[in-house]
Amino acid sequence: MIKEPQEVKSWWLMPSLKKCLQEYEAQDIGLVSDIAKHGCSGGVAGVTYYSETEAFHAQHSGEIWQLLQDHADDAGLQKGNMLCHISKDPGSLTQLVNDLVWWALEVTAQHMVQEKGSSCR
Repeated sequence: MIKEPQEVKSWWLMPSLKKCLQEYEAQDIGLVSDIAKHGCSGGVAGVTYYSETEAFHAQHSGEIWQLLQDHADDAGLQKGNMLCHISKDPGSLTQLVNDLVWWALEVTAQHMVQEKGSSCR
């Protein structure tokens, strides 16, 4: 029996970072736990190239910047100072956006892994 090919949705078009990562894993593209542990710099399909991270940022900028604000508040920092911890020396706005997207996905993945771990106890 031949299976009909399923339409693959662009995982990064989901309405939230968490839903994006859930879809990323549901489509067997990769594991959220790998992003949580190793980050995005090793290559995450869909957010590898600048054109992809710029599109992802355009889709999720509000949530990414709110996440930045929340983490800055938790650390007692202003957003600009928090940015220095995320993007050490961006050579362009494109590089800054790339670093922000990767950071936001990594932090969200780490949070998801922690949630999953605490619900298993």
